[in-house]
Amino acid sequence: RQFRSGDPMDEKESNRTWECLKQAIHQIHQHNASSLSFEELYRNAYNLVLHKYGELLYNGVQGVVADHLKSVAQSCVDCPDDRLLDELKKQWDDHKTTMVMIRDILMYMDRNFVTQYKKVPVYEMGLIIFREKVSGHPRVKSHLLTLMLDNIKAERRGEQVDRILLKHTVNMLVELGVQGKNVYRENFEDQFLDHTRKFYQDESVQYISQNTCSDYLKKAEKRIREEKARVENYLHESTMEKIQELCDEEWILAHCKTLIHMENSGC
Repeated sequence: RQFRSGDPMDEKESNRTWECLKQAIHQIHQHNASSLSFEELYRNAYNLVLHKYGELLYNGVQGVVADHLKSVAQSCVDCPDDRLLDELKKQWDDHKTTMVMIRDILMYMDRNFVTQYKKVPVYEMGLIIFREKVSGHPRVKSHLLTLMLDNIKAERRGEQVDRILLKHTVNMLVELGVQGKNVYRENFEDQFLDHTRKFYQDESVQYISQNTCSDYLKKAEKRIREEKARVENYLHESTMEKIQELCDEEWILAHCKTLIHMENSGC
């Protein structure tokens, strides 16, 4: 007999209802959602929360999503470096799509249990687990940073890079910044600014020793323009002010005495 919301729900019935939802989430992760009745799944989740089994449901979903994302992390770890950004894009897009479906089934839990007990809402919970298991996996995190910095180095040398893919990666890091964490800054921007400073310290010292004041200033202006364009093309807007300040410091302020001397000497 099918359970009705007016019936009392014991522990055995709650476990049976959760098993049904668990299997459905597995199907969603395996891209078999078209075979599911979302109305029935919503009703199952509603009944669990209504009969005070919200904790069972919430912790269960958290566990199922975490287990799935462990295997996603492994596929990213096993991926060759030159395919990692593409693999992450595929997995991230897939994760967001599946979390929207899961959130829709659990809407009643989000509105009641989650609000009442001040839990993290379901969709955000999925972002946090992805952040911990996938993008925060030590191997994935370090390889991702290296790839992003290598692409930027290549672009500074005048090579073509996949800006759309880089933009997607940046957007992922920004979107993972939930519950007071700035993933973009911690996992990328701080290191990017350090590498950029070192790069321009070396380049400006070399360039000023081999060129006239006028040529040096043209080079500085070109580099500053390029960095601003990079932020506009695929980095986050919060980087703009920092990169402008950094470029001014390394290209102009660090060499202002030398530049004034060169200007006065007529070189």
